Amino acid sequence: MHTLRASGMIPAVIYGPELESISVSIPKGDFTQLYKKSFAEVSFWDIELNGDQFHTILKDKQIHPVTREMLHLDFMVVSAEAIIEVEVPIIITGEPIGVKEGGMMEIVQRNVKISCKANEIPDELTLDVSNLKIGESLHIRDLPKGNWEVKEHSDVTLVAIHAPRAEVVEEKPAAPAPEEQTTPETEK
Repeated sequence: MHTLRASGMIPAVIYGPELESISVSIPKGDFTQLYKKSFAEVSFWDIELNGDQFHTILKDKQIHPVTREMLHLDFMVVSAEAIIEVEVPIIITGEPIGVKEGGMMEIVQRNVKISCKANEIPDELTLDVSNLKIGESLHIRDLPKGNWEVKEHSDVTLVAIHAPRAEVVEEKPAAPAPEEQTTPETEK
């Protein structure tokens, strides 16, 4: 494996429901260039091997924690009609009314897990937050509907608008008034 990486190749495996796992090596330069283009969306990878064409999705990847170099790739073969489960990015659009009034927007979740036909996976789901006021939030149930089934509970919060944080001003206690001291008169 180390020799493969040193020669500019990434070790990978192609697998599927009706296919025994096949170990392959992918040219690092080609893969990196294509991967950067598809980074924010679910993408399909057509891999040709010995004259056979495999329609796949990148199901898993191992990345070196320091160098960020790709260490291993898992490609799962899918047919266009197969029902698969994938995570899709949520794109937040608009400026909430509550933010204009001084509130703070908290994005709680940036992706959602959906299930649909492989050829109907949306690149992203858009969520307009323009009408949100302070104290309001949007949930999974507020996402656009389509030819997919969301695999997460409809009550999961995606975006919330919080009231502005109140500044805490510490009051310093007033210095105590000097007490008048009476001294007993000394007798002569």
